[in-house]
Amino acid sequence: MLLGFSIQLLHKGLDISSLLHIMPYLALYALPHALPTSLLTATVMTYGRLSADNEILAIKIAGVHLFKIIIPIVFTGIFFSLITLYLNAEVLPKSYFQVRKYQEKAVKQVLAKHFITAKKKINVYPYQVYISNVEHGIYKNLAVFEYDEDFIVNIILAEEGEISISPEGDLAVLTLRRGEFIKPGSEGDASVPQMGSFEEATFDIPFKQRVRNTSLKYTTLTNILAQKGAVSKELKGTKEFFKDPEGIIDDTTGVIAEINNQRKDIERKVETANAEIEIASKNILKQEKILKRTDIDISNFENYKNIAQNNLRKLREEERWNNDNNKRTSESHDLEQKREDEVLKKISLIKKTLKREDLRIKNAKRKIVIANRVIKNEIERKEKANKTIEAFKPIKDKLDKEYADLTKRIESASKQQLKRELSINIHKRLSPSFSCIAFILIGIPIGIMTRSSNLLISLGISFILVLLFYYPLVALGLILAEDSMYPIIPSMWGANIFNLIVSVVLFRKILYK
Repeated sequence: MLLGFSIQLLHKGLDISSLLHIMPYLALYALPHALPTSLLTATVMTYGRLSADNEILAIKIAGVHLFKIIIPIVFTGIFFSLITLYLNAEVLPKSYFQVRKYQEKAVKQVLAKHFITAKKKINVYPYQVYISNVEHGIYKNLAVFEYDEDFIVNIILAEEGEISISPEGDLAVLTLRRGEFIKPGSEGDASVPQMGSFEEATFDIPFKQRVRNTSLKYTTLTNILAQKGAVSKELKGTKEFFKDPEGIIDDTTGVIAEINNQRKDIERKVETANAEIEIASKNILKQEKILKRTDIDISNFENYKNIAQNNLRKLREEERWNNDNNKRTSESHDLEQKREDEVLKKISLIKKTLKREDLRIKNAKRKIVIANRVIKNEIERKEKANKTIEAFKPIKDKLDKEYADLTKRIESASKQQLKRELSINIHKRLSPSFSCIAFILIGIPIGIMTRSSNLLISLGISFILVLLFYYPLVALGLILAEDSMYPIIPSMWGANIFNLIVSVVLFRKILYK
């Protein structure tokens, strides 16, 4: 198993020196898988040898029940199940975390080697993009790491790049320019290029692919149980439970997107109406200033007019007085004519002034009429905008309420989905651990029935049971458990239940034949 894991990691791009560093952790990975199979092989060999040497028959003839030689081995299975449980529950998560730390260290080494100072990190599964700086929306000096689970399979370095969304909205398009790619661990494989360069490369990253909650992989069983307890406590007052939380989240997210579009449309219209109100208010204020200034102007114009009229009246009175005086006194004709010309000239100027002031008053009154008309129109404009805002207010309140309800629905569904994921992870730790006792229970009757102590036969039986029955059932159970339509416990424990049922059937054959 250790060899198999190593070959698998080498194919994923891990180099030999890195593999040597994580070899102790790989041994821990292999141990929980190896223990059940080893116990099955040992049990089949042990009881096969007892049966082949007729010791089982001798025990029966001596009046000793088979349980006497079965119970100790069952307790051995329980003991190894507890050891495997401890490995799966506490040791392996810490080992995974150490491997992850080693991987992050390798990333930093690559960045340092190529003088890239990462100021920003973007996760777009299965890529991690490290960016040095951004200039005018263009990313500069990028390092892109492509992952397969915890291991880097490709490293791409580029001078610049950008991330955009496809027109359909279902893809993130990663475009890199002037760069090179590095294939880790490919030094000894001539079919895989170790390095290469490119002028421009594009990667399509689907949005809708489901990314597993990898943080649970590094979490111990006790912490997962604590998290589940906390989530269960939060869900205690929830009235609505969903059979398919993931489907509910997808459907509700789509509805929320539609509501957000409606809310944005309403907000845009309300914003336009508020802008109309603001413009109308400014125009009203402007026209009110014009009215105030025009009222002052009219008052001044009327004062000028009154002064001119008074001057005109005085001139005419003066002219009448002069005419009367001329009749009493004899004055030269030229002097009289000169005085009359001056009076007529002054009267003409005053009349021009009166005409000018009348025109100015008329224009001012026209301004007042126009200003009042503008104010009236702007008031109507404000009222219309206010009515628009009032009309949209209940709709917006309704959409806000729907948004809040749907958000709570998503939050509740997310917690229920998280609770299911936590339950799956709990049973994923428990079920393989107790396969030790299940394999021992099925190995005892198989060994007695085969009546062979041959190692190859025992290994063959073990591999048939493990590879053809147990692991396919485990894989099927995991697929079913991840589908919310199926219950978790039967799905995750199906392989062990199958082993127990077969062991019960076989025990009946050897005990009651």
